[in-house]
Amino acid sequence: MSQTGESAPLRPEDSAGENGGGETVVREHPTGVDTEVEQRLATLYDANAPTEELAREAEAAEAPEAADFLETLETEEAGRLVHSMADEAAAEALAHMELPLAATILCDLPASEAAAYLALMDPDDAVDILQELEKPAADEILGELPPRRAAALGALALYDPETAGGLMTTRVVRVPDDTTVNEAVRRIRASAEQDEERFFYVYCVDSLGRLTGVVNLRALLLAEPETPINAIMSRELVALRATMDQEAVAREFERYDHVALPVLDERDRLLGVVTIDDVLDTIRQEHTEDALKQVGAGASEVVYDTVAKKLRSRSPWLVVNLGAALLAALVILQFEDAIAALPLLAVLMPVIANQAGNGGQQSLAVTLRGLVLGEVRRQRVGKLLLRETIFGFLTGVLVGAILAGGMAVLGAFEMIEGDWKLGLVAGVSMAVSLALGCLMGTGIPLLMERLKVDPATASTVFLIMLTDMISFAAFLGLAALLGSWLLPTGGS
Repeated sequence: MSQTGESAPLRPEDSAGENGGGETVVREHPTGVDTEVEQRLATLYDANAPTEELAREAEAAEAPEAADFLETLETEEAGRLVHSMADEAAAEALAHMELPLAATILCDLPASEAAAYLALMDPDDAVDILQELEKPAADEILGELPPRRAAALGALALYDPETAGGLMTTRVVRVPDDTTVNEAVRRIRASAEQDEERFFYVYCVDSLGRLTGVVNLRALLLAEPETPINAIMSRELVALRATMDQEAVAREFERYDHVALPVLDERDRLLGVVTIDDVLDTIRQEHTEDALKQVGAGASEVVYDTVAKKLRSRSPWLVVNLGAALLAALVILQFEDAIAALPLLAVLMPVIANQAGNGGQQSLAVTLRGLVLGEVRRQRVGKLLLRETIFGFLTGVLVGAILAGGMAVLGAFEMIEGDWKLGLVAGVSMAVSLALGCLMGTGIPLLMERLKVDPATASTVFLIMLTDMISFAAFLGLAALLGSWLLPTGGS
């Protein structure tokens, strides 16, 4: 992914190329709908236009638009279209596609052609796709790359994808800290001509490759050509360690509004740079992962994954969920006589369980958000739990009163086999269940965080299991205890 510091509709580099010296072109990208280019591509495809014509249209599109269109095609069709496109345009489109789809397309192409596309991508994008491939396919493609490029990608692939090292790009402008401004500018020009990258900072290193300072482009432009670079560089450095988790990286960018940060090894040697666009991708990825983990789906699963991969990621949690449902059913079995004596209990208990589960989900979502944003302080956990429990109880009293009142009215008109007594029991059970549901919705992620387990992992599965069991036990247990009061015959 190219180092773009901000997303702006006006792209001066485009104007300088295709529209140099002419009228400035400002593009607006509508959100939530297909762009004109995507609609044109779809129209041509529906009209069975030749692949070469589609390729020309895709080349004229911006990379994200071309990628979106490729994702709508079958793998073989997408491969043919990529093959017919100019190499640079094809590489950019592949870099913007969902990783499983991009990897599948590359697998269907000759290894030499796939290697040519990877060679044109930013190193971090190329490595992301390589890590999605099976090892034999990745090794074959690496073997087709120039040795230096293959070694660089192989080194990057050693970093965990969810760390700063896995996020960084190695395309970074570095200059010796004893050089001059004029030499630094020359290096920037040479790098830009070779990689067509956008740069935010120039990184100064010593003879051992250790980061010693950073120069922003403004300072570089204002300095005299013969000024030593170490006279204008900033020595107050903010950097990331290669092993730093991507969530911590995202928090660093979000909190201090960074545009780019250097990545260092344990010896302070400059390895690469993480840019804001990489972090935005990470934030999106983390949010989707947390949503998937909460319901027991695979954290890395996407809609394009194979059935086999979906089975591997989802089936274990479905088995756990089955066990949880059976435990809740066992609770119900303990009150079989009470339900037989008053069948309306079977109608009301899922209502109470549903309310308790929903309240717990609300607390769970708020707590997870607080953990992700670093808002939860250990010394305030007790107050947090108490606050959520009180909220759940008061909400339960309100909802329970509505339920009790509704049942009293229906019973008075003999529309149900119950009266205000059963309504009162249901209302009290609702208050207790919602209080405990909110307590567990807050407590489960906090406990998992304390145990060093991802708090998003299947939190919903455990929460539903516990709220069902507790709400069933509270309602049916209270009804059974007060059976002689609820039933005119005194049965239980």
